[in-house]
Parts: sequence; structure tokens; C-alpha cells
Amino acid sequence: MVHDNLSVELGRLLVIGLVVALFGLLSGVWSLPIFMGLGGYIAWHLRQMYIMEEWLHGVERDESQLDGVWGYIAVHMKKARNRARQRKKRLSRLLHRFYDTLEAMPDAAIILESDLRVQWFNTAAHELLGLELAARKRNQCILHLVPHPDFRRWIEEKDFSRPLELASPADPPRMLQIRMVEFGRGQHLLLAHDISELKRVEAVRRDFIADVSHELRTPLTVVAGYLEMLVDEQELPEDIRQALRASRRQAERMQSIVADLLMLSRLELEEDQLWAGEPVAVPALLAGLVEDARRLSDEAGHPIQLHTDGALGLIGSESELGSAFGNLIFNAVQHTPRGTPIDVYWGRNGDGARLVVADRGPGIAAEHLQRLTERFYRIDKSRSRERGGTGLGLSIVRHVLKRHEAVIDIQSTPGQGSRFVCLFPASRVVKLTP
Repeated sequence: MVHDNLSVELGRLLVIGLVVALFGLLSGVWSLPIFMGLGGYIAWHLRQMYIMEEWLHGVERDESQLDGVWGYIAVHMKKARNRARQRKKRLSRLLHRFYDTLEAMPDAAIILESDLRVQWFNTAAHELLGLELAARKRNQCILHLVPHPDFRRWIEEKDFSRPLELASPADPPRMLQIRMVEFGRGQHLLLAHDISELKRVEAVRRDFIADVSHELRTPLTVVAGYLEMLVDEQELPEDIRQALRASRRQAERMQSIVADLLMLSRLELEEDQLWAGEPVAVPALLAGLVEDARRLSDEAGHPIQLHTDGALGLIGSESELGSAFGNLIFNAVQHTPRGTPIDVYWGRNGDGARLVVADRGPGIAAEHLQRLTERFYRIDKSRSRERGGTGLGLSIVRHVLKRHEAVIDIQSTPGQGSRFVCLFPASRVVKLTP
């Protein structure tokens, strides 16, 4: 089609050239016919340009007055314009469907521009975060609409991998979990979910476990005491004494579970309170724990090696850190085969510090790693019970580390062993005096 129009245009130029040549030959004057021929051709194109401009601005509705290449351009521009209108309508429908979906959500949803200005939010954002509906058109910064110091700090840190828990500005008794998701070109979708009921259930569960544990502790102490006294009675038949020994072992196991539950309940109650504490001599603490682990290993004969930086300590609670570190070391003893080497490292990690408990046991499959710090979670329930595990040790470790601004990183490969790494920030590190 385009070649046909160019052929017509070239034909038009050829006719004009022939007419100019004919008049030039007949009259002997070339300048006048050349001027008239080219002038007429340019004038025609200028008129076509004028009609095209009128058509583009909508003054001239009919493009049929355009001829040649100009008509061809107009036809294709009209098709492109129609396609653009259809595409715009589709995008508009999709956009309205997107907004309708967000509007139907029970969670607060806020669309933010790259500079954190609010582009749009749903009705739930008004109910949960207190945003006035009139603010949809003001294009204000989200920090001005939610002026909470914890929210501002979370936004400024830009670490949106972890959610923020915040009391609702519109209804303080309600607790919200806020997440930020990036999409498009630097835009963000801020979501706020009401977790008040979840928090209430967690509080009921925590109080129930703490109350039951307190109530069980005294009777179990009495039962364990009487069983220990009866086991030593020489006059009892051997089968009775064996039954008493088994009962005492189970009573001691129950006491261990109750002690762990009470400690875990206390840690959960105080998990948002960072432990200020005092300097803890971690090398000496680890030396005592490793010696206890060697006695626990006894016949299993685990070679336990301790490697420490003698001048490196921590600010925190010695009892809580001892419980966390002890759980990691004793777990390595209990859950690895006889004779398996265990290495305990304590040293610097950049400006911070780290504790590593490494074994060469059977390892842990990848699907279990994320759940190991959940309470009562066991990989092999039967074997854990046989070895006396409560399923609470790693949960206690996680809560203790959180109180000391630290995290645990579990690395394991089946058949090659496991590494439990505790990472402490520089603010917790202290240099010990000799």
C-alpha cells in the first residue's frame, strides 16, 4: 500500500516535470515554469498539511479530503488511535477491577508512589488506620497520615522483609500487622491486617500454659521426692524397684518440661523487653557448659572441642544465655550418634560476635529447618522422646536471642551434620578484662 502511494506521488512529480519541460522548450524561458510547477506542488502539500492538522485537532471530521501519502498516513493514524482507545478502555476496566478488589478486602490497602505519597486507599484503611476518605485526593505522604514513631522508624529503615505490629491509630485496642510490598516502578502496596483476635488467643494460650505449669510443679516435686525415696528401699522386690525407677525417670522428665514451659512463658511475656544486663564472661560460661555436656555424653563418648576468644564477652543475662547456649550444646550431644565430634566456636563476626555449635551427625532435611524453633516441634517424635527431649529447647533459644537482639541461623545437610549459629550485634559485644 505504501509503495502504491509513493508510486502515485512519483508519477505526480513526473507529470509536473514533463509539463515544466514542455513549457520551457516552447517558450525558451525555464525559470517561470519551474517556479510555477514546484510552487503549485508545494502549495498542494501545504493544503494537505493544513487539512491533516484540522483533522488531528478534530475540526475536520472526514479524512477523505486527504490524498496520496497524506491519506495513507491519516488512515493508519486513525487505526492506531482506535487501537489506543480500546487498549485504554481495557486498562481502565482492569484498573477499576483492581480497585474494586482492594475495596472488598477486610485488610487496609494503600497504594504509595515512589516518594511514599498516597495514590489511593480503600475504606478499610479509614477504619483501621484512621485515614480520612477525603485524603484520597490530596496526594499526601503516608508518614503525615500515620504519624506513629514506630511506623516512621520502620518506613525509614526500609527493611520490609519483616512485618510491623502496631496498635491501630483509629482504635488503639486493636492490633495491626503491617506489611509493605513493592510493585511497578518504585510503587508500594501497604497492607494492614487486624491481628487482635490472634493476639488474644496467644495471650490465653500463654496464660493457660503458665498457670498449668505452676499448678503441676508442686505435685510433681512431691511425687518425684517420694519416688526417689522408695527407689532406695532395699527390701522391695526388684520388679517393683524397676517400676519405681521408670516412674522416677518420667517424673523427672515432666519436671524438665514444666521448667522449660515456665521459662518459655516468661520469655514470651518479656520478649519485647530487651535485656540490658551486665557483662557476661561467655568463654567461662561455655567452658562450664562443655564440661557438663561431656559428663552428659558419658559412655557415648562425644569428643567436644571448645574454641573461644577469651577477651570477648556479651552484655546480657548470664542465666538466659547459659540456658540458650546449653540447649544448643546438649542438643548436639543428644541427637548425634556415639563418638560424633562436636565443635563449639565463640569469636568475632565483623563488629559483632557469634557462637557456632557444629556437629557431624545425621543432619536435618531442608523442610524442617524453618520450623525447628517452634515449640514442641520434633523431626523424629519417637526418638526425641526416647532421648528425653521436650521439644522446647530451640524455642527457648530463639526467645533468649531475641531478648539480646540476636538471631539464630541453622545450617544443615543430611548426612554431613549441622551448624547452629547465633549472631550478636556489635552493641552487645564487650571486651573482657583479664
